[in-house]
Amino acid sequence: MQGKSTESLLSLWTDELITTLIRSKSLCAGLFSTNGELIFANDSMSVLFKAEPFKSFINPTFDNLLLSDNSVPLIFEGFLTLGNYSSINTSLWAQVYRKENRLLVLGGVNAATLLEQNETMHQLNSEINNIQRELIKEKHSLEKTLIQLNEANVQLKKLNVDKDRFIAILGHDLKSPFNNVLGLSEALRNDINYLNKDEIIDMVNDIYKSSSITYKLLEDILMWARSQQGKIPFKPQNLSFDDICMNILETFIPNAKAKNIAINYSAADHVNVFADNDMLKMVLRNLVSNAIKFTNCGGAINISANQTDSNVTISVSDNGVGIPPESLTKLFDISEVITTTGTAKETGTGLGLLLCKEFVEKHGGKIWVESEVGIRSDFKFTLPRFSEAKNQAIN
Repeated sequence: MQGKSTESLLSLWTDELITTLIRSKSLCAGLFSTNGELIFANDSMSVLFKAEPFKSFINPTFDNLLLSDNSVPLIFEGFLTLGNYSSINTSLWAQVYRKENRLLVLGGVNAATLLEQNETMHQLNSEINNIQRELIKEKHSLEKTLIQLNEANVQLKKLNVDKDRFIAILGHDLKSPFNNVLGLSEALRNDINYLNKDEIIDMVNDIYKSSSITYKLLEDILMWARSQQGKIPFKPQNLSFDDICMNILETFIPNAKAKNIAINYSAADHVNVFADNDMLKMVLRNLVSNAIKFTNCGGAINISANQTDSNVTISVSDNGVGIPPESLTKLFDISEVITTTGTAKETGTGLGLLLCKEFVEKHGGKIWVESEVGIRSDFKFTLPRFSEAKNQAIN
């Protein structure tokens, strides 16, 4: 009864079922004669057939289907492969029926197989997404590495330029004083028996001056090399700037007196700084030495210290020859090292100011110069006041 009821019910929908079967994109239907002629194929089945439809049966072949037992209408049920051997094939879960000289092929996608394929596709998509994420990470990592390599390359080029400039300084600035020492020594050796005491003393003094200049040059060069290699220890501590300054000035009293130069120090209050003792002394020595070097006889040098809540600004000014505007930006650049003779023919390497810049910046401070040609030069730099600035200074 149930079967008849179903058939009776479906008979009401015959036209709709036939229409759906014909237009279906998932259910395949084809009707053949036993001689291989295609009588009917719906849209989805037609897509699977090649030039000769009956030859599109690969497994089982059309001939093998004809050889199947046809004592019952259903002669085949299972996976049916359609296509050709030179292209992608399609497998359907199909039933093949035979009645007299007709074969009806019905097939589609097995629901369990479809779910299995969907699960496989889901896993593949997950794996592809994971691979994409990893590739994106790798890309970002490579981009970061490339940026670092570019920065390192820029730094390497700068170091090469600095190295070339450094070698040029060695060749130029060491050659002159060594030539003086060698020339004077040779003259003294060859003519000592023909020179009087005063002439010998003058030549020895000249040899001593040239040797002192050479030694100072070597000191600057070695200090610069050590700073570039990071071999100078940095140990900031709370220091009295007043004490440091007075200690430095004592060493320059003979140089200042020789040119009748007055050196004055002033500070509103007792000034403390958080700095490395040796580095601070080196900065002050270079700035005061330069001020004496480029100040005419009878001039004056003023040193002052002004403090804010966090920093101390130290100034070393003179009323000497001043610095041309085009040279101001080159004073702290290794690629533009400038060596200028002082007012009393004093010489130097130009490395002192580079060391000042490095040591001041090591503390987290900055150094700059203000100057008017023929009137004054004022070198200023900042240092932290308190130990709370230690982390900033080291970084």
